[in-house]
Amino acid sequence: MRLFKWSPAFAAKCGVKFRLRAVNRQFLEREIFDHLNQLAAKSPTRMKCLFLGMHYYTWHYPRLLKMDFYSLDMDPEQAVYGPPGRHVIGSATDMAGYYDEESFDIVVSNGVIGWGLNERIGFEQMMEQCHRVLKPGGLLILGYNDTPERKPYPVDIDHAGLFEPVVPSIRGITHFEHPMNDSYAHVFVFGRKRKEETETA
Repeated sequence: MRLFKWSPAFAAKCGVKFRLRAVNRQFLEREIFDHLNQLAAKSPTRMKCLFLGMHYYTWHYPRLLKMDFYSLDMDPEQAVYGPPGRHVIGSATDMAGYYDEESFDIVVSNGVIGWGLNERIGFEQMMEQCHRVLKPGGLLILGYNDTPERKPYPVDIDHAGLFEPVVPSIRGITHFEHPMNDSYAHVFVFGRKRKEETETA
């Protein structure tokens, strides 16, 4: 653990592994990331992903995803786990203050709701900011623990009509809300940024 705090990059070169062995994390790192990599392989241009919330068990995510990986966390101590030159210390409620509008193909917010975004107003602000930084048709993935203490407000992917629910082509997923049925009561939710009427006409 000390090696990770000192230099995750050096730990990676040494072949050290430090992953969170939770069912929902394994599903994220395997099935969901595999799906994202398939999308990246089909894309005519290099895709960009923004990951909200970093910790020691996410340090290897830039190496798992075959796209440009950016990260954001308001805790300065977590910056060491973000990709060098592509990590920002800041709030998920002010993403457009750090990134250009419509600059990302994917935004992943896993373990942020109920772990910092504890009030409904914060969730609404995050959703609005995700809408601003995502490209038209961009994918938003939310992950949270569906318990009273970690889900203090409704988590609606179609908040204010900004996103439409989407069922990704991932084995085992049949609904835009995918409960893991694990000890954390973790749920993944998938949505796509709605395109303007002029774009869909």
